[in-house]
Amino acid sequence: MRFEVAGELRFFAESVRGAIGDWEPEREPDLGGWQDDRDDGLAARLSAAGWSELWAGDELVDAVVAGGIELGRAAAPLCLLDEATLGAPVWVDGRSRHGIWAHVLAVPRPGGGLAYGRPVSEPEREATLDGSGTVRVAVGELEELDPDDVGVRWQAWSAATLAYLAGLGRAALELSVDHARAREQFGAPLASLPAVQSRLADAALTADATTLLAWAPGSGGLRDADLLWAGSACCEVAASAIQVHGAIGFALESGLHRHYRRARSAASWATAVCEAAR
Repeated sequence: MRFEVAGELRFFAESVRGAIGDWEPEREPDLGGWQDDRDDGLAARLSAAGWSELWAGDELVDAVVAGGIELGRAAAPLCLLDEATLGAPVWVDGRSRHGIWAHVLAVPRPGGGLAYGRPVSEPEREATLDGSGTVRVAVGELEELDPDDVGVRWQAWSAATLAYLAGLGRAALELSVDHARAREQFGAPLASLPAVQSRLADAALTADATTLLAWAPGSGGLRDADLLWAGSACCEVAASAIQVHGAIGFALESGLHRHYRRARSAASWATAVCEAAR
């Protein structure tokens, strides 16, 4: 799908892409262990590009989408979404992602509210299949944010998360298309097989729909249905990419595993945040 965006948005996307560069986690995951792929150097480069200021107004939502797609394509750390929009690592039901060193946590409140709370217990590291640095930690007395500020921040977080999922799915699809064109099976490229073409076509349709949804005008608040659908759609595209790759899709060398794991993690957290803010 060719989707044209305004020149200034393309320029900003290029700035975010340049700040990301060839970023990769410092190490491959210790499956069944704990890992936090937070990267302060990456966060600083993105901040210099203007990413951390994009929550400040409705007129900047399109820029949030442009930058969020690039973060998703790189499977960048999820803390970059939370801290740039909510102002702190997100905390839901006793758990926080990327919150082990945080002095304050962003707590979704019923009815679409948002509060800040300070950790009051020693963070307990939890094993995950993703590098989201999940910890179990208690928070103390909550400081409710101004409702006007909350609305803008949730709109930015929703837009960033939707865009991230769209970029993540698009990158997984592109990896699978490249593999299908290069890999030969039965004396012909894998991409020539009808079954593979059908799976890639379905994945492309889903990825395009997620991208269009990300660029849809914001509603000014949490779009629960959109976020939940985008999460499941991204997981679906990533799963199709794994199927096209076959066994090599599970190999660390392919890099595809990172997109699949990140899709599952991002979708789960989006569901949890939406439920907490209802």
